Amino acid sequence: MKKLFSLFALCALVFAACEPVGNDVNGDNPHSPVGLTITSNTPVQTGAGSTMGFITYTIDTPIEGATVEAESNVEWVNSFNFSQMGKIGYKIDANPTYDLREGEVTIKYNNYVAATIIFRQAAKIRPQEVKVEINYALGHYYGDYANINYNYYLVLSSSDYDANGSFYAEGKKFFLDIYAEDRPADYNNIRVPNGVYTFNPNNDGKAGTFLESYSVYKEYDKNGYQVDEKSFVEGTLTVTDDMIKLEVMFDNEADLYVVTYNGDYTMMDKRSESGAIY
Repeated sequence: MKKLFSLFALCALVFAACEPVGNDVNGDNPHSPVGLTITSNTPVQTGAGSTMGFITYTIDTPIEGATVEAESNVEWVNSFNFSQMGKIGYKIDANPTYDLREGEVTIKYNNYVAATIIFRQAAKIRPQEVKVEINYALGHYYGDYANINYNYYLVLSSSDYDANGSFYAEGKKFFLDIYAEDRPADYNNIRVPNGVYTFNPNNDGKAGTFLESYSVYKEYDKNGYQVDEKSFVEGTLTVTDDMIKLEVMFDNEADLYVVTYNGDYTMMDKRSESGAIY
């Protein structure tokens, strides 16, 4: 009873949830000791950004051939490193959401569960929203010329276009280089397929994204001269039957720009110009 009491006290001391000591992962050797004590603070609490850190521990009576292991139940706690005795290095990815998130890391020694440590990461700070009035949309469909996914180029604009469908009429413009899994259902009425598309700085043509290389904000004056240009650093495009909604952030700005378009639009078939396969 003394042994059992002391092990429960150890769990309370390190503020970690422990499984009953003496049960290894295979249920064998029910009387073998764990011998590992977590000495760093738990739970682990971090800000929203990416960071690295250590879980520290001591081993009361080292066992020859025994190893320390760590396993996370979430992808955002990863890259465990055991190169330093008494320390387990880890990496926490930046939180891309506006919600607090929580995960668990299970520490094992000599194939026994020693402790379960809670990781809590703060939510990303929600930026102030700036609503942008958009009344027009125009697009080009370039097909599968890159032999990867289907390319739709959409422009959301605060002003109308000229008779030739020029992208460069006066006004504020959000240019979006979109890649989707699906080709148009109707080539006489081409539409960007419904779905959620995320900003893609890798420019690899991955489906469900819009690429950094040709996605940009520009503003033109009445003579068609460009007077402003801003690069995207993150964003999401949501397309439904009834609405197109773009949420983006610009380089060196803290605001979230929310662009909403409701209505019909024309998407021209440009496959012959691009050399597309489909």
